[in-house]
Amino acid sequence: MKIKLFCGIGVTLLVLSACTEEKFSYEAPDVNSADLVEGKAYSVTIDPETNLVTLKNLLGDSYVASWVTPNGITKGSEVSFSLPFSGNYEVQFGVMTRGGMVYGNPYTFELPYNNFSLLSDEIWTNLAGGVEVEDDGTVISNPVTWVPMNRKFGKHNGSAPVTYLSPDDVHNNGSGDNDLKFGTDNWTENWDPGFQSWLIDSDNPYMDSEMTMYLDAQQGCVAEIKRVTSSGETNYTTTFNLNLSDPDRPTVTFNQGDMLYAEWGNGMCSNYSTDIKLIECTPYVLQFATMRTNSEGPWWIVWNFIRKELKEDPSLFPTDGPELQEVSDPKLPSYENLEELLFTIVGDDASYLSTQTTLVMDEEKPYDIYYWNNAGEGNWEWMNGYGSSWAPAYGGAEDFSLTLSKKWEDLDNDGVKESPYFEGALENPENTKTTRFTIGENSITFNEPLILMSAGNYLMRAREFTVLRCAPEDEEIILGIPDGYDANNNCNRYLAVGLKIKGVSGGQEGPTLVQGDNAKLGVYVEASDHLRLELYNPWGSNNWFNDISKLKLKKNQTATINFKLEGVDWKDGAQPRVLFANNVDALGFSWPTKGEGFDQDHTILNTATGEGTATLTNTTGGTITFEGTGCVTLCIEINGLTNSPVEEDGSLAAGIKGEIISFSIQ
Repeated sequence: MKIKLFCGIGVTLLVLSACTEEKFSYEAPDVNSADLVEGKAYSVTIDPETNLVTLKNLLGDSYVASWVTPNGITKGSEVSFSLPFSGNYEVQFGVMTRGGMVYGNPYTFELPYNNFSLLSDEIWTNLAGGVEVEDDGTVISNPVTWVPMNRKFGKHNGSAPVTYLSPDDVHNNGSGDNDLKFGTDNWTENWDPGFQSWLIDSDNPYMDSEMTMYLDAQQGCVAEIKRVTSSGETNYTTTFNLNLSDPDRPTVTFNQGDMLYAEWGNGMCSNYSTDIKLIECTPYVLQFATMRTNSEGPWWIVWNFIRKELKEDPSLFPTDGPELQEVSDPKLPSYENLEELLFTIVGDDASYLSTQTTLVMDEEKPYDIYYWNNAGEGNWEWMNGYGSSWAPAYGGAEDFSLTLSKKWEDLDNDGVKESPYFEGALENPENTKTTRFTIGENSITFNEPLILMSAGNYLMRAREFTVLRCAPEDEEIILGIPDGYDANNNCNRYLAVGLKIKGVSGGQEGPTLVQGDNAKLGVYVEASDHLRLELYNPWGSNNWFNDISKLKLKKNQTATINFKLEGVDWKDGAQPRVLFANNVDALGFSWPTKGEGFDQDHTILNTATGEGTATLTNTTGGTITFEGTGCVTLCIEINGLTNSPVEEDGSLAAGIKGEIISFSIQ
């Protein structure tokens, strides 16, 4: 494969000039093409891991150097750029002489590997569909076709193909802000004309125009444009550059021909091709801004597009994507001592601090979007989109491990270990590396970038990872990198991996039995309404447990109580319900009364043997405890189901006894 022209990737095109100012001297010797060869006049250095290509002028500052690269022409004594696809590429080196610019022959170099991390910004996927890679390495394009907007979509600005935006007040609020930035929340049109007969009406031929954009391993960044006017249809294909070097002000350049715009705009703007402002790009809305340059004076003209699929079938408006979540005012978790938490190992009977912990992926959901839900007081939640079209399954979870270690160095070679440091060893299909790291207030920063996983268009590659959750008692650690921001530029969405602590996950199997003393079990009737077997009541004297402080129910664990009840005279056919009463607000528990409230967590009591089972599953997302504020009580329905289990004075009838057969957690 030979790629002669590829998209100019702004986020990866880095122009690195020499530290000294470039100088041009007419005293410099003339050169010809034969003199401008690689290794003599210039050098080409390639980093195969990142696809970073560095070009350096070896002739000295007397010559002004120019380079023809796959990303276009640029000047500088030293230039660097990166390319996402493997293949053979060409560069040409040129210098200015008294007779004009002289270029040498093209030099061909090879990039052996793809580096799709260069396409990791979601704008690439939204604008041009990103890429998919088959098992044999074949790169598959995912074309996106944009058509002129025909109605209002969600919270986005605009309701038709074109709208107007003041260059002197981009927020249209009197602030005088003239800095037009990317994102719907960063600008407001001062006039949305909708469809106008003198402008663009709903029957205008332009409404049948299309712009299809995609990434191709041979052609680069491609735009296929069908422009329909009153004179007919024009079709052409061009390449384009997406410049993301300034994430607040991205631009798109069309290399041959113009972007898609209406016939009405001919002569209104002098530029429809170079450094076009990209001011919104979601999976369903695309908006460009061009500056009006005719006699009417400068003004931003905003060109609005929607995905073709949405115009053909509005019911396809996405409902499960992370971009649709209304989130704001995020609050990152804080830890009193993150280092201690990261190295805490929780066992069945005790916890201890270790100098090493190994994290493995949660194979059921190795990654997902972790977002700030602003409802109520706000909290962080999983998007639960793993396995969907926008968060495809990840096949490398079982081969992943991240070992965090605390070590010491003997700095003076005197046998005394001092100067502790942290070292992380990562093993997974994408990246195997050992590097040191530091622990911040709520983050882990490695000395070198690590790739934790890649799936579909998601690549989790960074040096710094935010610790979104660190709960040794639940054997869970969640690490994330930013994936979205609110209007105040606060990160409110993370691409996150869910990790388990291997040492605990690989421990005891089967249920854990909790010990207690039936002599300390409380048995009584509550307000002639229901029987209670009370294991623990922090406001009373009953405490069946040998050590209530060790009773912890981790996330998603279930506590099961098998009990026996003797001496109750049940009516024929009675099927009393049993409730594991817990007094834990996070579980939404409420006490039963007057025969109601038994539909929370219940089982049917087997009256033939007098034995029954009650369960409680922890659905709070974290460990719950009971000592001090909780309680553990079995409420057994009797209202209308028994033949007088209580005496006239309200006391328990003689001969009624309760027993806890077993209490287990799994």
